[in-house]
Amino acid sequence: MKNLLLVPGKPTKERYEDPAEPKPHEANWFPWMATEIGKIGVPATIAIMPRPYEPVYEDWKKVFESLGPVNENTSLVGHSAGAEFLTRWLSENRNLCVDRVVWVGPYRDRKRRYGEFSNYELDTALTERVGRLTIFNSTDDDPAIQAYAHELAGALPSARLIEFERYGHFRIGHNMPGPEFPELFQELVE
Repeated sequence: MKNLLLVPGKPTKERYEDPAEPKPHEANWFPWMATEIGKIGVPATIAIMPRPYEPVYEDWKKVFESLGPVNENTSLVGHSAGAEFLTRWLSENRNLCVDRVVWVGPYRDRKRRYGEFSNYELDTALTERVGRLTIFNSTDDDPAIQAYAHELAGALPSARLIEFERYGHFRIGHNMPGPEFPELFQELVE
């Protein structure tokens, strides 16, 4: 891994507009992870998505692709809707190979509340282009998110599914006590 790109998820509009709340790229374990990965000499970038509370795939794609090259030396981490974005982006860019991908609490907008954001077909050969693909699931996350994590693991048999207990939706205040996420760090560097 020579660079790491992190894609946060989708907050509510109320939370995003609340000046007392951190923005998605400033919240939870993202800053900690970028700092820790930086300590081992790997540059990490946290995507700052436009209007993350109402994700539009093409808008997110434009920002993501402006972050720099993605290639066999790149690792990708997506949380919630950020994982959904990466799933679609990788499924649509079938010529790309990457080092590692970690989907943390992957979300799927099955009800199409956000238009075309989740309108794609999963590339079931995705794991052939990824050095290692890992799915983090928490047993106390929303049942729909847990079901999607297991659905992805079933569709991509060589993906690793790692189950956590009491991590909620992998957010501070949602069962994660603080910004440290050593399990994710280890998954990226081992």
